[in-house]
Amino acid sequence: MRQYSAADRPGGGRPEVGRPEAGRPEADRPEFVNRYEDTCPVCLRTVPAGQGLRQRDRSSGHDGHWSTYHRSCLPEEAPPPRRRHKGWHSRTLMAFDIAATGNRPTVDRVVAAAVRSTDGSTGLDLLIDPGPEVQLDPVGERHGITAEMARTGGDPAAEALDRLADTLAAHLATKNPLVVWHAPWVLSLLESELLRHGLPSLAARCPEGLAPIADPLVLDRHADQFRSGGRARDAVADWYGIPYDRPGHPASDAETVLVLAQVIAACYPHIGKLSRPALHTEQVRWSAEWAERLRKRDPRATPDPRWPVATVAADPWTPPPPPPPASGGRSRP
Repeated sequence: MRQYSAADRPGGGRPEVGRPEAGRPEADRPEFVNRYEDTCPVCLRTVPAGQGLRQRDRSSGHDGHWSTYHRSCLPEEAPPPRRRHKGWHSRTLMAFDIAATGNRPTVDRVVAAAVRSTDGSTGLDLLIDPGPEVQLDPVGERHGITAEMARTGGDPAAEALDRLADTLAAHLATKNPLVVWHAPWVLSLLESELLRHGLPSLAARCPEGLAPIADPLVLDRHADQFRSGGRARDAVADWYGIPYDRPGHPASDAETVLVLAQVIAACYPHIGKLSRPALHTEQVRWSAEWAERLRKRDPRATPDPRWPVATVAADPWTPPPPPPPASGGRSRP
């Protein structure tokens, strides 16, 4: 059976379709039709040019080769098997996530946060009062926190955010990865909130730098660039077979991404075996590469390549804009 290189893929070179965006409809998922005659590895019969589909063999991880199948023989897509190699994912990891009043990192406020660690030594759940000027109504569709809940049961924002930042900085001092899904959104919002309340930034609390961060969204985008389907957190968790009971709830989010980071590293040895400093620096590069691919695919797109932190500013509160018409996607991956 012929082994294909990237140049042999449909259209020659790397296909421009790349990975579908979060919420991309099923009907729009890419299909790679074979340009050349080949042999189907399932039935061992010839697949005429233009009549089969190409699919990458994920059983060998990131470097898996592409095979041509009859449409009736196309195997169900699945992630690579989890391997038992040692790496950063076998160390003590910590994950955190937040619930906020919206998706504007320099404007919106944190109303809840959760921290989890793989050894169970750290568990932190915070409900945070964002202040009287902030409107939480209507209730956030994902986290379900109301204004009354935050104001009557929440800790003062400065006190809670300071405690959260100290907890994260103490973990980063161990030089073990801090797991953050969609880090530029989460960390930019946290840093903006710390600035707003006159508190030291998380970066300032980390003398050796805000690193290492492990962002499962960046890791998955790099490891499996051409997978069909969306990259919303619930879709990625489902792909890797990870239970995700309460999407949008900070505790459930943190628990899920903690496992996601471990599983992705176990499935892809070239990621799991990276040193902790290399893990961080490679994600900076991979995030920039993803942004460039997205711009090439859609000239109207304006992705921010900065990772793990983007713009930090304490902008004044303004009511969030009305939500766009439902399109099946989500504004935050």
